[in-house]
Amino acid sequence: MVSARSYGLSLIELLAGLVILSVLVSLATPSFSRMLAEQRLRQAGSELRISLATARSEAVKRNEGVALIAHNSGWSAGWCVEAGGASGCTSQPIQEFNIGSDLVTIERDGASTGVPVSFNAWGRVQNCPEFLLTTTAAGSSCALCLVVTTDGRVESHTGGCPDSCDTEGTEMSWAGSCS
Repeated sequence: MVSARSYGLSLIELLAGLVILSVLVSLATPSFSRMLAEQRLRQAGSELRISLATARSEAVKRNEGVALIAHNSGWSAGWCVEAGGASGCTSQPIQEFNIGSDLVTIERDGASTGVPVSFNAWGRVQNCPEFLLTTTAAGSSCALCLVVTTDGRVESHTGGCPDSCDTEGTEMSWAGSCS
C-alpha cells in the first residue's frame, strides 16, 4: 500500500508556533512602548526648540521683542511665535505649531498655561524659562526639560529640570529620558 505524502502543519505544530510568537511579542512590547514614548518627546522637544530658536533669531533680525505664546488651551496644545507686544496668537503668526498628540504634557515653569517667553531685541530672555515635557510608557515616566538660558540658548536635560539656570545641559539629548 502506498501512502500519500502530507504537506503543511498539524494543529499541534501551529499552536506551538503561536505560543512561541506570543511570548516573544509580550517580551518586546515594553521596550517598544519606551521607544515610542522617547520618540514623542523627541518630536515635541524638537518642535519647541525650533520655535524658541526662531523667536530668538526673529527678535534679533527685527530688532524688536518677539514672544513664544501658548495656545489658549495651554502649551500641550501648541504655541505660536509672535512679533511685537502680542498677548495671544494672531491669525498671522511668524510660526505656529500644533501638537498632534495628547500623550505629551508640556509645562512652563510648572504651569500648563501662562506667561509667554519673550525675547528682547538682543535675543535674550529673563529668568531662565523652563519647559518640562512628560509622557508615560509601559508603566515608566519619561521626562525632558528644555531650559532657555538668559542669553537665549536652549539646553536640554533628561529627567527633571535643574535647580539653577547655571547648570550646563546638552545640545539636545533624549537618551535616558525614560526611567
